[in-house]
Amino acid sequence: MIVLSIDTCLQACSAAIVRDGAPLAVRSEGREKGHAERLAPLVAEALDVAGISPADINRIGVTTGPGSFTGVRVGLAFARGLAVARPVELVGITTLEAIAAAVSVHDGAVRGVLIDGRRGQVYGQLFDGAALVPLAGPFVENPDIAATLLLDQAAGRDLVLAGTGVPLAFPDRKDDFDWAAQQPDPVVIASLAASRAADREPPAAVYLRPPDAKPARPML
Repeated sequence: MIVLSIDTCLQACSAAIVRDGAPLAVRSEGREKGHAERLAPLVAEALDVAGISPADINRIGVTTGPGSFTGVRVGLAFARGLAVARPVELVGITTLEAIAAAVSVHDGAVRGVLIDGRRGQVYGQLFDGAALVPLAGPFVENPDIAATLLLDQAAGRDLVLAGTGVPLAFPDRKDDFDWAAQQPDPVVIASLAASRAADREPPAAVYLRPPDAKPARPML
């Protein structure tokens, strides 16, 4: 199986081509904005390096959020467009589970992911340490509440943390998590997409809160 993975939800624009678990090409650029302009060229570069054409892709794994509202929409629209053009299976992966999947944990530990959601809030979720199974639903809270929530959900088990929201919620544990796992890894996204059944419907965005932008008020 050849999987194309896409992530534009946070502070990176990433794509990877993975065949039967082996990465053929990986492209990732850190960026706060401009994902829409860079995604197509980035995917084209990955396809060129991998030596395959879009027709060779069997499945697309795409992050669904939470994250930047614009970034989430960019990745999903691109993935859906490719799937319309040719018979390709789609698999949606949340940014929270993508980051959690890249975290190494010891037996008995749980994985807590916190992403800086801006506006004084963090997105978060707790996952089982041995398998990528959510132990509670995703949430958006202020950092203090998020820290209490994760600790309560961990119920005394060792809590391994990852994500850009960790220093906000746990300022005393800045060095106690994997800084390399702050952004979703496109190879991990591809692995997750290959390991599960394809979505029956196009993946839906996971926002967790209303958009920042508000409709303009009428002038009259």
